[in-house]
Amino acid sequence: MKKALSVILIICAVLGCLCSCRRLDPIVLTPRNKVPEDEYIRLAPGVTREMTSAEYWQKEEYNSTVMSLPQIERFNKENNKLISFGGKSIALNEYRETVSGEDVKRLINSIPLDNIETEFFVNSQQIGSEYRYSLNQNINTDGIPERVNVKFGFSTERATLRKYPTADYANNEYDDLFHDEFIMSDYMPFAPLAVLHESRDGLWYFVSLYGVSGWIEKDKTAICPSRSDWLRRQEPDEFLIVTGKNLRLADDPYCPQLSGLLLPMGTKMELVSRKEAPESIGSRYTYGNYIVRLPVRLSDGSISDAYSLIPSNSDVSKGYMPYNFNNVISLALKLQGDAYGWAGSFNSNDCSGIIREIFLCFGFEMPRRAGQQISLSGFTPVDCSQRADYFKMETLKNSPPGTFIYYQGHIMIYLGMSNSEPFVLSSVGTISTSEAKQGETFRVNAVMISSLQRTLRKNGESWLTSAEKILTLE
Repeated sequence: MKKALSVILIICAVLGCLCSCRRLDPIVLTPRNKVPEDEYIRLAPGVTREMTSAEYWQKEEYNSTVMSLPQIERFNKENNKLISFGGKSIALNEYRETVSGEDVKRLINSIPLDNIETEFFVNSQQIGSEYRYSLNQNINTDGIPERVNVKFGFSTERATLRKYPTADYANNEYDDLFHDEFIMSDYMPFAPLAVLHESRDGLWYFVSLYGVSGWIEKDKTAICPSRSDWLRRQEPDEFLIVTGKNLRLADDPYCPQLSGLLLPMGTKMELVSRKEAPESIGSRYTYGNYIVRLPVRLSDGSISDAYSLIPSNSDVSKGYMPYNFNNVISLALKLQGDAYGWAGSFNSNDCSGIIREIFLCFGFEMPRRAGQQISLSGFTPVDCSQRADYFKMETLKNSPPGTFIYYQGHIMIYLGMSNSEPFVLSSVGTISTSEAKQGETFRVNAVMISSLQRTLRKNGESWLTSAEKILTLE
């Protein structure tokens, strides 16, 4: 025992001597998985990890309401005549029970149909003139009567509106699957539509939606018994708005029409009070859930209602969100990193599509295309197509987040200035950057934050230099 104690005393003496000769630095234990946050996240030139957070761009003064709901309703009413029909512009809800067959033909023929025999690959295969002939046959123009009985209904899921009654995809590069030239636009789940014609094979409807017309698969529609029922369903007393990137409905063996349905940002759902709704839905008690009533398609194509449960902690808003600049920033940055979706394909969206989704959360009924969006009355526009970059920079310094920046073919949402440099969020297909080799481009195909000065077009011109219009909605 004494020997052991002696050994311990000797060790302590040695350690004490060492400590007196040199101050030992404290040992810092680093967690094994502790790495810089951006080590695994690639960001565009000039963008930092902090800039991907909504809080980075938000300010206290941006909490003030910019437009009230009555003002937004007036904005919608002033801008809803987007369909060229019968020699005039009409709103979707102005369709009557019957219309002229000649007007329907003119509307179908107004869709820009491309020279697909020489320019495009279809399903990654080159095709001949017989393919175009078969598409024209399926349009079934000869089947349009002198007077058309209009059907009124709703979409039952999100999908794309087509130029032709076909699900084939066409592009001018055989390996580019992101840009389907047969897509006209997309449509939201539970969107109102007017049915004007049917394809020869009986699988497609030619329809008008808000601001656009084209072909939709019949099995993704539900037809109302009357126009009055259609109008009534568009104005529920209470509703939920999806304010997350997506909301997925629960798998439901009792309601296959809604089972697992993906709802994008901006989707509107009728909200039902717990007094009105059943206590149990699909063999599930409704504890902790909102109850919504949604349109579904029956086997004969007619509309019916089905209940669905939305967990109360979901990223949704009861009624529209207040329109303020901080809310615009919050919604926009929820979409960053999402896939680019040309005209709404692949359950994603392109530059104008994400703007429509974001502003639906405030109650704005935005048309689907960028050219239509910048032509709406109610904006404070600045035409800067012939102005120097310095003028554009000064304009942006005095512009709030949510301002639109547009050049031909692309529209962006302004976030703000960082170190005197303007940054935007947009859904992007192909770009170049100031760090790339001359002429080098990238298929980004994503929603991204980028610098207006460091992001370039294919022609080498910066987005800032290319900007033609700066528009603020306030």
